[in-house]
Amino acid sequence: MFENGGGVGEVRSGVEAEAASLLADVAALDEVDRFCQAENRFAARKVLAAGRFWESWIERDVRLGSGDIVDCGNGAVAELAVRMGCSKTVAESHASLGMDLRLRLPLARAAFESGELDLPRVRAISRETTGLKPETVAALEPGIVAAARQLTPGPLAGEIGRLVSEFSAEEAAAQRETAQELGRRIVKRSRGNMSTIEVNVSPEEAEQVMQLVTEFAATVCPHDKRGKRCRLVDAVLAMMHGEPYLRCSCDRTDCAQAGRAALPGRRAPLTQITMDVATLVGLLSEPAYLHGHGLIDPELARRLAADGTWQALLTEALNLAEELGLVTHREDDGTDNGNHGAADCDGAHDSDDRPTAEPVDDPAGTVGAVNGIAPESKSVERSARTEADPPEVVPPPPLQPPRFCVRSYLARGSRRKAGYLPEFGTLPVPRPCTASPPSSEHQHPTPPDGSASPMPPDPSVPTSIGTITDAILAAIEADHTLARPEHPDGHGGLTAPPDGALTYRPDAATTALVHARDGHCRFPGCTRPAAGCQLDHIIEYLPHDPIAGGWTIAANLHCLCQFHHQLKTLGLWTVTALPGHAMLWTSHTGTTALTLPTGAHGSHTMKTPAPPIFGRRGHTPPPSPGTPPDPPPC
Repeated sequence: MFENGGGVGEVRSGVEAEAASLLADVAALDEVDRFCQAENRFAARKVLAAGRFWESWIERDVRLGSGDIVDCGNGAVAELAVRMGCSKTVAESHASLGMDLRLRLPLARAAFESGELDLPRVRAISRETTGLKPETVAALEPGIVAAARQLTPGPLAGEIGRLVSEFSAEEAAAQRETAQELGRRIVKRSRGNMSTIEVNVSPEEAEQVMQLVTEFAATVCPHDKRGKRCRLVDAVLAMMHGEPYLRCSCDRTDCAQAGRAALPGRRAPLTQITMDVATLVGLLSEPAYLHGHGLIDPELARRLAADGTWQALLTEALNLAEELGLVTHREDDGTDNGNHGAADCDGAHDSDDRPTAEPVDDPAGTVGAVNGIAPESKSVERSARTEADPPEVVPPPPLQPPRFCVRSYLARGSRRKAGYLPEFGTLPVPRPCTASPPSSEHQHPTPPDGSASPMPPDPSVPTSIGTITDAILAAIEADHTLARPEHPDGHGGLTAPPDGALTYRPDAATTALVHARDGHCRFPGCTRPAAGCQLDHIIEYLPHDPIAGGWTIAANLHCLCQFHHQLKTLGLWTVTALPGHAMLWTSHTGTTALTLPTGAHGSHTMKTPAPPIFGRRGHTPPPSPGTPPDPPPC
């Protein structure tokens, strides 16, 4: 009896707990719904404000237009992109959508402002109704908005197309013809370790392509190890290379492809390998630059260089923090501030509190080590002091300001055919990064009370571009003299113009250095690859007086896409070249932004430079790991 009563109580408690959990879930879902509507309302306000700003800019151009060149709203788009932290394309889409909602789509605008519709569905409505007559839009908009409340953007676009076809077949046909005429394009997008190639074609052409690719992928045997999607991608690549069949990955002796003619070798891309001075003898752990994509890991670079064509770019590290005056040394500091030929990966010099020994000459002819330190320079003195005196509890030194580094590009090597590149670690093990063994005076000992001392930042964690940019902008805000151009005459600190400096167009070597240094358009937020950009003179080139104007040298050139190059030429944006080729952009409205070259990096610790790398010419590759060593003689 008591057992039954207890069971009923447990069931009741379980039911109540389940009900409470269900009510909590409902409350969470209601909260998500409220936040979604609030997000939609704020998105509507942002889009409409961008549209008003763009429209006012265009109207101003129309009022001022009297045969003179105006920017037709491009300056407004650039301002929006910098303020919104997005690309020019995204900013323009927001502005055009805001204008479209105000001028053509009042019902969609009302639903957007109330939070019923989100940005993707509103954008689909605007895109699919573009080009329709006003009366057609007015007649179909109520049904389109009702459908938007129920459908996601993809099905919504199909529903709008169906409504337009039934209401006005002529307009639907005109839309289709315009889209197929103007929308055919191919775009390559590079994101991290993968790239995407998008091809816009007509529906029937897309179906033909998929059928051909599927048939080609079926030429492998049933035991192929790849999945369907991977096999289709490999089939596209095989067709692009003109191969007669897709290579099977089963590795079986009874494969259906046995006996077929061997496939020809594929064309390898040009790999431009960027290496520091210290790593000139081998690629080691430095990343490489692949034309048209960007940075790739060293293992992939070695593999591409083994069967392709590659170039080497000689660089040195430039301590950007010291060049900008963000880090200063005490007068009694023995660190050599003038040596910027850093062949290091962090660009940092020795700590102000660390004892510095005299540089050690490198008999092996090693290139570019900064402030070479002899690790044994004070070991005897330190050992004697340690044995005689008990260890003292010294408070840890204060954290030093961050040091930033950029790559300074010096020269470009010639193109080389496929060849061996040494694996990481095949060269002699270099000296450790610390200039001297940690001593008791630089340790962070445990205080007498046993409490933990504050740990310094992890030196292995790299500093992001955003951290470097924020630090530089904060320093400029505190000291406006840091915003002065490094070379206001555009001569790069040179007293005499080098070869080609007085001609307007740069030569191939200078172009390659600027492309490798910048990587993409140097306007804030623009990622147009350098290969598709124009080289612009930071200080204007004067054709009637080339000596007095800016010279055509790498220090006075930067990459700009055609869109942003025009804005700079019109004077809507001005740029100042700071040390390390950091670019400070300022618009006539006061908007400021800073961009850094692709080789910028840094560290929050006063980490010593990377050690010199010892190497020999004619280094031979090590034996393959799969090859057993020769047995010793009997």
